[in-house]
Amino acid sequence: MINIFQPTLGKEELKAVEEVFESNWIGKGPKTEEFEKQLSERIGCSPDNVTTTTCCTEGIFQILDYLEIGEGDEVIIPSISFIGIGNAILSRGAKVVFCDVDTRTLNVTSYDINEKITPRTKAVILIHYGGLPCEMDSIVRLCEQNNIKLIEDNACSPFSEFNKQNTGTIGDFGVWSFDAMKILVAGDCGLIYCKNKDDMKAIKERCYLGLTSGSGMSNPIDKKWWEFDVSYPGRRSIVNDITSAIGLEQLKKVDGFINKRYEYHEMYNQGLIDLEWLQTPPSSFNKSSYYMYWIQFEDEETRNGLAKHLKENEIYTTFRYYPLHWVEHYKEIGGEWELPNTELVAKTTLCLPLHQGLTNDEVNKVIEKIRNFK
Repeated sequence: MINIFQPTLGKEELKAVEEVFESNWIGKGPKTEEFEKQLSERIGCSPDNVTTTTCCTEGIFQILDYLEIGEGDEVIIPSISFIGIGNAILSRGAKVVFCDVDTRTLNVTSYDINEKITPRTKAVILIHYGGLPCEMDSIVRLCEQNNIKLIEDNACSPFSEFNKQNTGTIGDFGVWSFDAMKILVAGDCGLIYCKNKDDMKAIKERCYLGLTSGSGMSNPIDKKWWEFDVSYPGRRSIVNDITSAIGLEQLKKVDGFINKRYEYHEMYNQGLIDLEWLQTPPSSFNKSSYYMYWIQFEDEETRNGLAKHLKENEIYTTFRYYPLHWVEHYKEIGGEWELPNTELVAKTTLCLPLHQGLTNDEVNKVIEKIRNFK
């Protein structure tokens, strides 16, 4: 089966983990500190603006907790979002407000967001679909004008850029994912960004039990090193050095991964663009991380028929992300939503295999089977 997502790991990652084992310290330590430092350099900010955490979803939970989003508050998100975003909002007792998306980019626009703003709107959470950046200038301006916090879910776009600035660092907060299906993988791992360093300091404490002072070996020897204090009843949402060691090796390779994804993206474009019965992804002046490649059709029957045809030929495809307003749980608590663009793209869009582990022969097979479908 040709997988739609697949990590690329090698002996270098195994060696890095072995070195952590040999150090006799496998918890959060120097490897995690170095991982955070190198990640911050890679996205163009200070290490004081970021912290690692257990996953992207935990990052959203932590940010909404810190902002004290609560009952009566509203958070606007595209319905085409990862379920973890919706869950984080509901966990705070707030209302999820779904907005529509552009039919070609599957990204939210300032127009879509503006349609849903009320006096109760406290935050907007957006994703850069498939690695393609949203039009951020107008969205940032809209949020600033309405005193709304802007959170970027950067799971699909780890090193994408809008106007030469890394996505995830444009809004007030950003989160990244380095789980098993992403471009840079580290098992289960995420990153949180805060534009304000004081916000970051507070969230970093909350991610580690609310501790405000070190304990054990991190305390100066002239103190009782078993003493500590807390500022908040925080969770333990930290990353260990095993995970970080893998992440450090992946960072060395990630530019090559993205370049390979771009190569396969262009192979799909060249092989499919002349087919009148489908559309390839829109082009952009901004830098994409090429997390997903999607094609679109005039009707659901064609999309579903092609997906079945490809699966029968050992090619796995899917649609990400299934609209949350179609999920029964969200129907029960959120009421009825009119999102015509979302419902259209959810019925007519198909994501093809795109990862650096593919071969030219596999990409050509996907192209051939699509071309033979009709």
